[in-house]
Amino acid sequence: MSLKRSASVAGLLEEEAPCCWLCLEEGPDASDKPLCRDCSCRGTSGFVHLSCAVKYAENMSRDDAAEEDDYAPAFFRTCPNCKQDYQGDVAYALAKARVDFVEREFKNNYEMCLDAMTENLYALDFKDEQRRSEWEDICSKMISIIEIVDKDPSLQHDGMSHSIAMAETSIGEFKYELGTKEYLEDAKKHFIRSKDLWEGLGEDLDVRAMDRKIRMVVAKLNGTEPELDTAEEIIHWRTKYNDSIERFGETDTFTIEQGVDLATALHDADHTIEAERFLTTLAQKCRLVHGIEHNVTKETLVALQVIKVRQVYLSTGSDVFQALRYESDGERIVLQGPLPEHLDERNVDKEKTFTIDSKDARSLKGTPVVCHSLQLRSMVHLNGKIGEISAYFEEDENICLVHFEEDGCTKVKLENVRILFELPEKK
Repeated sequence: MSLKRSASVAGLLEEEAPCCWLCLEEGPDASDKPLCRDCSCRGTSGFVHLSCAVKYAENMSRDDAAEEDDYAPAFFRTCPNCKQDYQGDVAYALAKARVDFVEREFKNNYEMCLDAMTENLYALDFKDEQRRSEWEDICSKMISIIEIVDKDPSLQHDGMSHSIAMAETSIGEFKYELGTKEYLEDAKKHFIRSKDLWEGLGEDLDVRAMDRKIRMVVAKLNGTEPELDTAEEIIHWRTKYNDSIERFGETDTFTIEQGVDLATALHDADHTIEAERFLTTLAQKCRLVHGIEHNVTKETLVALQVIKVRQVYLSTGSDVFQALRYESDGERIVLQGPLPEHLDERNVDKEKTFTIDSKDARSLKGTPVVCHSLQLRSMVHLNGKIGEISAYFEEDENICLVHFEEDGCTKVKLENVRILFELPEKK
């Protein structure tokens, strides 16, 4: 297997050549596998042979199990040096090794087996067709274990119910991603079972999460967009984000991923200013703790760039374009596009750049704007104020409703608002 960020000794000074923090050897291991590092360590720290990492996790887990009659899965999940979860191919390899270890040494502990398999499933890339058989094999094993537990009341307890609920959720998400009608029908069944288990455990947040997933499956089966209330979505992701902070800390990679989902929900609800400021702070924390090369940092920065795209449409058509800047003291605006419906499908090489009169461009709802040149005594205090486009009016296309950070909503002429391309720091 090719491991991301394999040690590149040539890129470091000779006296700083990395070595495995466990065996202290430089270069590849006995199987000619290179040093690897896919956590939040930087500099020359954190490099390890995968074989050494697996052996270390197994030995520490055995010692832990001998003392506690259980073992801590963190040894297979978290780098002991930076205290952050592994990612990418290293996370996948260690998750797979954890399953092998548990099946070998704790075969009859179904709770341990399910937890390990659930993590292994999440470590797989659902879009990798070459691993489809591996996904299906893991799901099949998990379903077999669940059937055994369902038939034996002596195996049923809250801890097992939690593990089964997590397993049912992961299987449902895997099948949802595959997207065929058969898989979607199966995904719905798994989400319903998971919801029932979370209800029995009194986990209201997870119950609501399953309701949301079920609605998404039903919509996909019907070929429609899911009817997700934007206000409910914000509450859902804010609750999950705050819950993750409480459980794992604000710089944990899972917490940051929940934060990205919250920012996306805010943006979808046209709360772009809050979304952008929140995500900017999140990205700064992520870069500081995990480094610029970490996957979660990259994902956060990509999400931030999407939110910072200022989108407009022309008064003469329906295509959407990115506004780049003003020219001629705001009289003209430079656009690029047209943009696809989903910005992650964007191909800038096929887009064109052109300039039009600013009055011929209409900003999408949620676009940050700043007021200028207001003369009425009742409006002059809004000059320099920052807000978001909230609505337009059919009866007067030259008027928009702007939601200001501190002053609520006010009708403003389009000639008195300009797109704000960079948000200032909040005072």
